[in-house]
Amino acid sequence: MSDCSRILKLAGHLQAEIGAARAGNAQGQFPILDLIGNLRDEAGPHASLAAMVPLCANAWERVVTIVESGAAFAAEDIAWLHELLAQVQALVGQLNSPVPPAPPAPSAPVVPVIATPVVAAGLPPAAPAPDEALEELPLTLDLAADTELLREFIAESREHLDNIEQGVLVLENKPDDAETLNTVFRAFHTFKGGAGFLNLIPINRLAHVLESLLDLARQGKLVIDATVIELILRGRDVLKKFLDEIDGQIAGSRPAQAAIIPTAMLKAEVQEVIEGKPHAPAIIPAKVETESVAAPNPAAPEVAEATRANSVAPDAGDLSRANLPQHAGMVKVDTAKLDGLLDLVGEMVIAQSLVGQNLGQLAGLDPQFARNIAQLGRITKDLQRVSMALRMVPIRGVFQKMSRVVRDLGAKQKKKVQFTTNGEETELDRGVVEELNDPLLHMIRNSMDHGIEAPDKRKASGKPETGTLHLRAYHQGGNIVVEVEDDGAGLNKEKILKKAIERGLATAGTVLTDEQIFSFIFAAGFSTADKVTDLSGRGVGLDVVRRNIERLRGQVSISSKPGQGTLFRISLPLTLAIIDGFIVRVGEERYIIPTLAVRESFRPQPGMVTEIQNKAEVVNVRGRIIPLLRLNETFGLTKTKSDVAEGIVVVVEAGKDTRCLLVDGLLHKQEVVIKNLNDMLVYKNHLLAGAAILGDGRVGLILDVNALVHLEAPSLTSHPQAITLGTATA
Repeated sequence: MSDCSRILKLAGHLQAEIGAARAGNAQGQFPILDLIGNLRDEAGPHASLAAMVPLCANAWERVVTIVESGAAFAAEDIAWLHELLAQVQALVGQLNSPVPPAPPAPSAPVVPVIATPVVAAGLPPAAPAPDEALEELPLTLDLAADTELLREFIAESREHLDNIEQGVLVLENKPDDAETLNTVFRAFHTFKGGAGFLNLIPINRLAHVLESLLDLARQGKLVIDATVIELILRGRDVLKKFLDEIDGQIAGSRPAQAAIIPTAMLKAEVQEVIEGKPHAPAIIPAKVETESVAAPNPAAPEVAEATRANSVAPDAGDLSRANLPQHAGMVKVDTAKLDGLLDLVGEMVIAQSLVGQNLGQLAGLDPQFARNIAQLGRITKDLQRVSMALRMVPIRGVFQKMSRVVRDLGAKQKKKVQFTTNGEETELDRGVVEELNDPLLHMIRNSMDHGIEAPDKRKASGKPETGTLHLRAYHQGGNIVVEVEDDGAGLNKEKILKKAIERGLATAGTVLTDEQIFSFIFAAGFSTADKVTDLSGRGVGLDVVRRNIERLRGQVSISSKPGQGTLFRISLPLTLAIIDGFIVRVGEERYIIPTLAVRESFRPQPGMVTEIQNKAEVVNVRGRIIPLLRLNETFGLTKTKSDVAEGIVVVVEAGKDTRCLLVDGLLHKQEVVIKNLNDMLVYKNHLLAGAAILGDGRVGLILDVNALVHLEAPSLTSHPQAITLGTATA
């Protein structure tokens, strides 16, 4: 279709919308605004239509004012629109091109026409042809000119998408919540405006039609039911695909070319609802209720109980305050710049520690210099504390994503679920938050698929038809604990053990604790599902959970009771950048043991250490037998103390498991900046979690306590390369 034909067609649409507009009614405000903007853009290249550009630009600003006021058209507005239409028709007539009775090709954007159009001034109504409604518009980016603007658009739009998703989940339970409806509507409106400014046509068109749908709901002309909810959520997901495509092209991970993401069918379905045509209801057989409550304080159960008693679903005010950037003074910073700043602060802490190491020698020369060095140390610690706070973000975003997952899975499996969250304001390291999404997703899916039963089964077993799924987070002992708990059927110990024996993970006749049996479900490829579905059966979900959590230096445990439910508990460090550790000496090397993993340390007395069948050593710690691991043998070190009584035993724990580590001495306790080891070394020696530069300039290796506690082989002397690399010093 030629440019002239498009302009004529847009003028026909504008004529139809203005003809249908009435005083005292807001019907048609958004289509008119959109059409005026399109005419302004299309008229730009035509010299004969130079006057139309400022005319439409001024008209667009006036219509924006009307729309943002939230008021209906006034009589003077209608009169002005007809005057505007007459001017547009006069300018369009200069093109000397006949107005087509019907559009010959599907190239123009679909503009929803709700009311019956009124023909005026000789221009026939231009209704879109059937094939035009199904046209897929390509997404074309001008990366050379708009890269920075596109980055800002992506960052802001992702926030809008989060607001839309959370708002829609609230509307699903409270369809009459006007404030939440306005929040979602404004998000789509802003989304559409940004896309129009950057000429992202398919995004603009989709956001526009969804905005029109919500506008009808705001006017009370449309009831928000399951169909509307499903359409808005599908639209949100498609818009996210557009953002991912733009992000990929900017990053270079996707080819810089026009991309087509299907939207026509979705827009057609939305248009049918707008026009009131019969539409197949969305398949939402079960209602998924969501509830968000404050985080309980483990030390104050009466406060937590009171909080639970007064908990309600989040209202629109809470949603707006929680998700929208309303705080004055907030500024967005590129994460790469922030990470660079934090790295420099870490280096400065190391440098200050090296300088402070010689403080005793310098103090005798100049007392004032010693005081200045001490002041520098205090300032450095404060700067380190503030910089670490920059990395801390609320876990709210991850929790909110799980609400949508529970809703969709409940609808798909025809299960009724009440989903509650606690502790959304709990803060932890940004890197931990980003890595926590996949483990939580797999655990939520596991609870929904294997845990919570169908309504008929729950009713038959004497339970309420609606199951409950709790997601909570809280601080405990310097760590953050995240729990996923359901009131479903619980884990089947017999079935798990039988499968473990079949796979060779356990031996028949061996007595195992419940926790040991439950741990089998984390094995790669382990599944008790009778058939493979799109949710389960392949045995990859919980394996991912364990690997991801261990990579974050965390722990995961399970407790379950038949018929009562299952609890997954994840314990994670607050930050991945700094660790508080005990510096221990083994031979001439220095190792760092995370303080939170240390239970106690002592010098063993004669008779406390016993050798079992000449294979392993154990330590009797107040009547409890704990395996002993000699770090010098584990890492193949020489020049160490061979007599146990001359060394120090450090008792460490990972979850409920403990182990004794034999070292030559305890040096001191220190907060160190973690340095990642290269991939080759991590692959060769899985007992090391990282490294740190100590105050004397030496490199100390951070031990992975979880790997040490569960280590089966008594030594790693068969891997000399890993040991040599692992004990390098500065």
